[in-house]
Amino acid sequence: MAAQAPAKVGFLGLGVMGKAMAGCLAESGLQVMAWNRTAAVAQELAAAHPGRVTAAAEAAEVTAACAVTFAMLSGPAAARAVAAAAAPGLRAGGSYIDCSTVDEGCSADCAALVEPRGAAFLASPVSGGWREAAKGKLLFICGGAQAAYDAGRPAIDAMAARSWLVGDTVAHAARAKLSLQVSMGTLVASLAEMLAFGDAAGVDKEMLTEMLALSALGSPMTKAKGKLIVGKTYGEQKNFQTYLQQKDLRLAMELGNELDIQMPITAAANAMYVRAKQLGHAHSDFSAVAEAYCPPKKPE
Repeated sequence: MAAQAPAKVGFLGLGVMGKAMAGCLAESGLQVMAWNRTAAVAQELAAAHPGRVTAAAEAAEVTAACAVTFAMLSGPAAARAVAAAAAPGLRAGGSYIDCSTVDEGCSADCAALVEPRGAAFLASPVSGGWREAAKGKLLFICGGAQAAYDAGRPAIDAMAARSWLVGDTVAHAARAKLSLQVSMGTLVASLAEMLAFGDAAGVDKEMLTEMLALSALGSPMTKAKGKLIVGKTYGEQKNFQTYLQQKDLRLAMELGNELDIQMPITAAANAMYVRAKQLGHAHSDFSAVAEAYCPPKKPE
């Protein structure tokens, strides 16, 4: 049975995803103490949710005040740095739940900072973008101790359409999430390639996306990303950014090398995301991988 909701939930990291997740917790009726490396962001969140969100000055202030603290950071370096900053405030019996998509080595490092203080660590990367986060429709892929999962369940349930405890180690969570990212990253790169091919062949791109949506290959992902690619609105509508998708493919390939798994399709897709970053689309929606397929401009 899941534990009762804690009196106050901590949240560290208020980027695009973290801000939406913390806001969702507040909207669900929970009290939230939030911290961000840019303090103004936490203060803005508190102003948007008066009486529900308190802005903290230090990460350790959050873990000292909250039995359960969530973290949502952009990558391994940030996840390690924030865990180190938060660790001094951790209490025995508390829980630290890291929702960042990182490799298993990073999760193990964070756990090594948390667990000696008597707190439990749960690796819990999420699947879904900020829109799903704001609606409480994320998927939580958790790895670690059952006790840590149970302690976090009331808050996780407020943010999730579904959650799984996929194994009793942090590696289980990292590997499951990276598996999903391989599929998502290669799918959207393939979609961009298909539309570039069709366009070069003289086929209307809007018609192609309609055909795809009605075929056996149609999916919510291809429909949504196809619309962004056709309209070239990936710079305006950011659900998941290019640099984050490329980071996830890189982490997956590094694990693949360790496991002696050949990943040629992932490697090819990764190269196209790198190219999209070079073209100035690191912070656009990751459907901007389509820019990597644009033919070079002919000299006038």
